[in-house]
Amino acid sequence: MRLMKKLIGLIIIIGILVFGYFNEAAIAKEANTLLYYLPCDKPQTFRIGTIDPRFNISKSELIQDAEQAGNVWKNSHGIALMQYDPNASMPINMVYDQRQSLDSQINSMDNQVSQQKNALKPKIADYEQKVAAFKKESNDLNAEIQYWNSKGGAPPDIYKQLTAKQQSLQNESVDLQQEADQLNQSTDQYNQQIDQLNQTVNSYNNVLSYKPEEGLYSVDGSNRKIDIYFNNSQQELIHTLAHEMGHAIGLGHNSNPQSIMYPQTNLSTTPSADDENALAVVCKKRSVFELAGESISLAIDSLKQTLSNILPQ
Repeated sequence: MRLMKKLIGLIIIIGILVFGYFNEAAIAKEANTLLYYLPCDKPQTFRIGTIDPRFNISKSELIQDAEQAGNVWKNSHGIALMQYDPNASMPINMVYDQRQSLDSQINSMDNQVSQQKNALKPKIADYEQKVAAFKKESNDLNAEIQYWNSKGGAPPDIYKQLTAKQQSLQNESVDLQQEADQLNQSTDQYNQQIDQLNQTVNSYNNVLSYKPEEGLYSVDGSNRKIDIYFNNSQQELIHTLAHEMGHAIGLGHNSNPQSIMYPQTNLSTTPSADDENALAVVCKKRSVFELAGESISLAIDSLKQTLSNILPQ
């Protein structure tokens, strides 16, 4: 009986060893899955939320731009880390507020000022040519009058010609004065437009001082969202989407002006070397023990912050 138990035990051990030998890869893969976490192994998803109609962009257009922005960030397998899913929990919203409103006003006023300036330039140049010609004719007439005065007076026929020229110049002077008044009025209107433009720019800068974002990725508990506040051009929109998606993946800002993750707006839609290096860090494989340590560290920091707010100084 004892011998039979030993034989059964030996058979079980041999079976385990044989199973382990032939399934070593599967066991290693399972252990790797259990012990390690790959942040970028699976893509995150987004959906389209609300779109303010004043942005003049359709849902299908925004989906296309957002997909292009999502394709900017890829893992080591070439899979886009942000993908569109109509059932995703994270929405992308187009939020129209003072920033876009003032920016649109500035663009419109700037176009008006440019048109007014372009219209005034040839008129002013033409007026200056007329004034120069008038001055020359006046100087020539005065010189001729002085000549004949030095001779004791002009003959009747020449006197008649000089008088006609003088009358013509007087009429021309009246016309030039009227034209000058019109140009002054147009210039005053132009200057008023400049003042209004400057006031609007100041208001815009004031708003940007406390709302500087073209887009914003935010987290509230388990709820995440991306809000976009500007749509000035398709390339700028794609850049802003890619920037906020970068934050959603876990990327922070960097100091390279050519980077997508540069804190100030640019038109870059291709990751810089700094972007790629930061992505590699975010996507680095980490063990469950590292993650546990990070969670504990964050919990301790949070507890310290809470206690510092409660306890007297």
